Amino acid sequence: MFFTTVQSVFENVDPSSGGSLAKLEHIKRLTKRRKIERMGKSGRGARDKEKKAAKSAKVCLRAIFIFLRLSSTGVTYYRLVRMHSLVISEFVMVLASFYIYKRISNALRILEPEKVTPVRFRWRTICLQDVVKALLLLFLILSQICFIFYFIWLSPDPNFLAVISLVSVALYLHIFVFLLLADLVHFIAFLGTKIKICKSCCNAITINRGSYTLLAVSCALIFVCGGLYTTMRDPVYTRVKVPLKKLHSNQDIHLALLSDIHIGPSVGTHRMTRITQLTNQLNPDIIAISGDLADGFVRDFGKAAQPLCNLTAKYGVYFATGNHEYMHANVQEWMDFLTACNITVLHNENRRLTLDNGLQVCVAGADDLYAAKAHYPGHGMDARKALKGCHADDTVILLAHQPNAAKIVLNDDTINKNVDLILSGHTHAGQFYLFMPVVYIANAFTRGLYHYTKTDSYVYVSAGVNFFGPPIKIFGGCEIIDLTLVNRN
Repeated sequence: MFFTTVQSVFENVDPSSGGSLAKLEHIKRLTKRRKIERMGKSGRGARDKEKKAAKSAKVCLRAIFIFLRLSSTGVTYYRLVRMHSLVISEFVMVLASFYIYKRISNALRILEPEKVTPVRFRWRTICLQDVVKALLLLFLILSQICFIFYFIWLSPDPNFLAVISLVSVALYLHIFVFLLLADLVHFIAFLGTKIKICKSCCNAITINRGSYTLLAVSCALIFVCGGLYTTMRDPVYTRVKVPLKKLHSNQDIHLALLSDIHIGPSVGTHRMTRITQLTNQLNPDIIAISGDLADGFVRDFGKAAQPLCNLTAKYGVYFATGNHEYMHANVQEWMDFLTACNITVLHNENRRLTLDNGLQVCVAGADDLYAAKAHYPGHGMDARKALKGCHADDTVILLAHQPNAAKIVLNDDTINKNVDLILSGHTHAGQFYLFMPVVYIANAFTRGLYHYTKTDSYVYVSAGVNFFGPPIKIFGGCEIIDLTLVNRN
């Protein structure tokens, strides 16, 4: 190949153009160019092969996860689901972290002085930018590792690093969403400059992109600080009266509802003790716990859950499972733990009570909707089984963790006429303001009291007494529901 190249060069070079030295230089340049072209082609081929290999590995890994999930049950299934979700979440967060870092780093340029300034002031600006970037990297790392605190350094009360990491991921989510909104505004303004609509305003927005980035970060900080303030305070009482036609004037029922307790890396013994005290102060006839008790195993969070054993109600404390009992733990272990605490676990079953005023009450509980997907043997929502044995003239109270489960019961004409009140949770009322639209779309009921006129039944959805993961929640979002069932007239 080389000799062919040399021959072609000699044939095309004019002998009068500068002698043998010029010919040799021309040969070198042409040879080098040919070599670079060959290397470029081989490099592109290698990159294409790497992309194909990465894509194949990704498909194979996903296929393996799906196969293992479909062929496993119980705790093994839970661990595979967590691992699968963790891999996907970490990959997505790596991409989002790159986006956040680039956007904020670029926005820091507004700190650079526009005019010529003394060297010492320029060095101060450079140092400040470096410090901010270092803190930004630390923040992104803390956000990225928040998941490990569901597996390591577990204790009855939250450890400081776990709380910092979980707060970081909440701030991370807020910053990401607000930056996307800022970029959307910037894109709309850019289009406005092109089609000449409100050109001066649009130009101002496109020019000051860095300022809007910092504004987005500031908004995220405000929302997160407000949410942290909410969770640092005691849960609030939410008092509700539910008018039922079956009750007489002297047959009121006083009921306390706890939902979404979420004992875990950010909820420990101290908070659970306070929740127990506040609930007992209501002196309720019945206490209902409608799911999502813990985000881990009994061996890790049993001590943190111990204060629940001190809950007292005249006619008992009742529990039905939520989705997190199947997603984060061994559900049977928690059911055994609660039974040992003298809390009645309603596993697609009910208890009929006769109150002192002669009223007959049937308290029923159905397994969570997710139970069937969890492949946990013997578990799955069966509302008909849960209500079997409740009499037509009983006041029937059903614990069903998810509002969508309540909707299924109300749409089932074979059982819906027997249900007077369904108690749910699950939604957290969004937990973050960012998620409120998603929660509203995804759930049949979101928060508060709903009347289903077709069967004259009521549904109450609690925002939850605690929070999942980050100790951040909407204002007034941590609540203990103080329900009074009264005569309609």
